Amino acid sequence: MIINDPAIDIEVMMGFTPAVSTTDTDLYRAIETVTRRHFPASKVVPSVAGGFTDSHFFRDMGIVSYGFAPMVLTPNEANRIHGNDERISVQNVRDGVQVVLEILQAVVYE
Repeated sequence: MIINDPAIDIEVMMGFTPAVSTTDTDLYRAIETVTRRHFPASKVVPSVAGGFTDSHFFRDMGIVSYGFAPMVLTPNEANRIHGNDERISVQNVRDGVQVVLEILQAVVYE
């Protein structure tokens, strides 16, 4: 125990099961294929990001979830993430919607 003081109570306010989704899915393969089509030199690489996501709710229900955001950020945009002026370009929104639509079409129709 790190805190060995009976006068201190620790209450867990938020705790979640470890969240991992396999990469051996049609969805992951669609993400790789569509991403490669739009960004030929890119690679889709699983990673663990610090912070919070709602994906654990889906994973706890057995639904595969990935934190995929199809954006190409300039260094200035990347520096704004979670800042007071967080935003992305209109072009990133347009391109991102197109990429996600193609991923959904690949999963549903192929």
